[in-house]
Amino acid sequence: MVHGSSVFEIKVEAKDIIRICHYLPVSCTITSTTARDGLPPPAPRTQPERWKLTPYYGHSAMTSRIRSLSVTHEQVILGWTATFFLLELHPMAIPPGCERVPSVRDCIPSRISQEDKDTLDVKLAQYTNKLGLTTPEPKTGKPITYLPLWMEDNVAHGHYDGYCKKSDVATEHASADANYEYYEQANQAFATRLASVLQPGDLVWVHDYHLLLVPRMLRNAMHSGAVSGVGGENSGDVVIGLFVHTPFPSSEVFRCLPRRKEILDGMLGANLICFQTYSYTRHFTSTCVRVCGYETTSRGAASASASRGASVVPRGAGGTGGSKATLSANGTGSTRGTSLTRGSKSGVEKYVGIDVQGHVAAVTHCPVGVDAERVARDTLRAGIQPKLEALRALYADKKIIVGRDKLDVVKGVLQKLRAFEKFLHDYPEWQRKVVLIQVTSPALTDSPKLERQVSELVAHINGEYGSLDLIPVHHYHQTLRKDEFYALLSAADLGVITPLRDGMNTTSMEFVIAQERTKRSPLVLSEFMGISQHMADALQVNPWDLGDVAAAMNRGLVMSEQEKASRHAALHKVVTTHTSHTWAAVLAKMLLSQINGQNTARQTPYIPRDRLKELYDNAGKRLFLFDYDGTLTPIVKMPSMALPSPDALAALAKLTSDPNNIVYIVSGHDQAFLEEHLGHFPRLGMSAEHGGFIRSPDSAVWMNFTASLDMGWMEEVAEIFRYYTERTTGSHIEMKKSSITWHYRSTDPEWGQFQCRQCQDLLENNVVPKRPIEVLVGKKNLEVRPITVNKGEIVKRILYQNPGVEFIFCAGDNKTDEDMFHALLLFPPSSISKATMEPPLSVTLVDNTKEHSDIELAVAPEAVFTTAVGHSSKRTLASWHVTTPEEVVEHMLYLVGETPQGEEVRGYL
Repeated sequence: MVHGSSVFEIKVEAKDIIRICHYLPVSCTITSTTARDGLPPPAPRTQPERWKLTPYYGHSAMTSRIRSLSVTHEQVILGWTATFFLLELHPMAIPPGCERVPSVRDCIPSRISQEDKDTLDVKLAQYTNKLGLTTPEPKTGKPITYLPLWMEDNVAHGHYDGYCKKSDVATEHASADANYEYYEQANQAFATRLASVLQPGDLVWVHDYHLLLVPRMLRNAMHSGAVSGVGGENSGDVVIGLFVHTPFPSSEVFRCLPRRKEILDGMLGANLICFQTYSYTRHFTSTCVRVCGYETTSRGAASASASRGASVVPRGAGGTGGSKATLSANGTGSTRGTSLTRGSKSGVEKYVGIDVQGHVAAVTHCPVGVDAERVARDTLRAGIQPKLEALRALYADKKIIVGRDKLDVVKGVLQKLRAFEKFLHDYPEWQRKVVLIQVTSPALTDSPKLERQVSELVAHINGEYGSLDLIPVHHYHQTLRKDEFYALLSAADLGVITPLRDGMNTTSMEFVIAQERTKRSPLVLSEFMGISQHMADALQVNPWDLGDVAAAMNRGLVMSEQEKASRHAALHKVVTTHTSHTWAAVLAKMLLSQINGQNTARQTPYIPRDRLKELYDNAGKRLFLFDYDGTLTPIVKMPSMALPSPDALAALAKLTSDPNNIVYIVSGHDQAFLEEHLGHFPRLGMSAEHGGFIRSPDSAVWMNFTASLDMGWMEEVAEIFRYYTERTTGSHIEMKKSSITWHYRSTDPEWGQFQCRQCQDLLENNVVPKRPIEVLVGKKNLEVRPITVNKGEIVKRILYQNPGVEFIFCAGDNKTDEDMFHALLLFPPSSISKATMEPPLSVTLVDNTKEHSDIELAVAPEAVFTTAVGHSSKRTLASWHVTTPEEVVEHMLYLVGETPQGEEVRGYL
């Protein structure tokens, strides 16, 4: 997939922000002197440079954002080598004194030798071009390093043309699924290349829909490095941001994609996911809830003013030889509900978050702009005025409508031309008085079918409404030079930018700036653009409604000078306020704020397998405590369908067969379920209903801890649950002997979560104050239980009755398991090696026929392995973590010298 390693080693050090783009913002031109058309190779007068590097034209918005951050941050730009050209030197091809403009023809990576690739690596490492900007680099600016990524031709083509352009968030064609493997391979190539150079303290910034799988792949790669000991202790704690420049569709559209979950999970590997507008954020959040069943939560992060110390210090500064971001806690309590505000008086910003097994990805929006100062300077270039005067002279008696779009299906060029035809038909007074100058810049890859359709439609309109002395539509399929482009924008009487779907459109903003010194002409914008929400004073239209667009064209051309000036002033203020510099700065601060965010405040380390095995082997007596759902088995839609895997059963059989092991399942399931699926292990202890019942190993008798408790509250709670069940289709009630649970996993996700919160509020405000009960919010369920019955009390009882254990392994995945972890916090700060234990309530209330005294435990602090299942940033009292239930089983088998027989399911999610 990726060509061989370069002999030139690029070592990335002291970098603050690493950007991953689909392709490099640098045009790489390679010269060729090979024979062509039967002619011999020329004898050049001077030996040309093999590689010539220049800024990639049309990438000015991205380069200005990169440059704006170079004042404060070192940056690495990783991108595909799509923007390279073949420049053939031949005496017949290049007249003396002329320079040939390179084209994309023959740009096939496989034709580039490894030697040339190595040479390009060296050239890019030394590249210090001014990014195509007219102002000099700041003297205090920090370096920018470019890393090229080479891909096999079939992978690059299948990734971009086969998948991105057919099933991206703008077009959603399920037929592209055949090319998904190339999309996956290309994303993996980016993640692998980045993981090889990433250092602790670096911030990763992934751009756009071409690379939606990279966040998860990169996190998995770094996680694997942390598990294997490669890359250091914190190599799995990388901070990743993802900015999606394109629109994100509604859940009803996105769910049509065959690979919808893979793409969403890939995106959710990021710490921060940012879109152009709030509506795209809402679409994404709803899609995650409805398609994947994930839940939203509020996400707290230190604001810029409260986290100034959270900025990443370049490694090597101050003679330290290295640095990494410092993580500190910002609070402890979790917040229920959803927050959509980013400001907070307490200095903590709030984001909507998507909770994926403890990893919370913050979701927000931030509009993109252009470099307004640079565009304003470019409109004053010396070559513009002559071209502007020429355009005015050529169309002296006509109104000029201007459009500039990339030749892409979603840019709506065909619809715009049809709307212009309808405009000429519906408003015949404008015939022979108006011209449309439409420029279509070439896309990264050609679209012959679309180009033919555009040409045919242009010919049809000109044939219908033109004459020998008039051409209504002038279509130019080319990339305009800056002087020509700004002259065209300045001369326009009306700008028409009407894509079918688009995020940020730079032409619309450049049009406003260019018009500041000329006519201040109005602008017709598609309402399906991300930028349209911020440019309310443009004439907004539905590009599919040809009559609406035609009417807007007429309104723009007859608009009074006063209205033009008023609308232009408002648009100019928006464009010059929300610039590319402010966007880059705000997004960088958002990304930095994730370092001190509540959900990354304490990174739980991955459990050390070798140390676990060593202490297990050295211990005389051992205690194992396992939750069931989400720990030994994955979470399923119906709890009754959570069946143990063959590997899990094999691990339990091996552990319970050792007389030195005491093994308990501490579950929320009832006794019947546990006995049905695990009852054939005679030496397996069980606790049912979150500590309500317990059955000791080698015993068939269940002990009821609720027998002496007042359970009269159950009917009152059941009545409330029945009320919400009747109003929430798909929900059901699970009645247990010691608790009652309302499940809503099969309901509409958003409605079910809303009803859960309403029910919780009702219980906490009206029932809990009067009864000795507590309300627990679980995974798609709401449970009410006695306040004195929980998993922690059962763990205390088991440990009190077995004080001689020298090794403890406890694993769980949700909030009820935190009671177990809390119960195993046996060693206060003042105690180093010994712990004593008071008689727990689960012992004194049941065995009240005799006195109980404090006991001393034999276990040492390092031999207690409380293990949370989920992401390392999950808020937990556990000391260690694994990522999936399969890894819990894998560790169990490892302790007894076995290996998993089933398919391994790995990953950080």
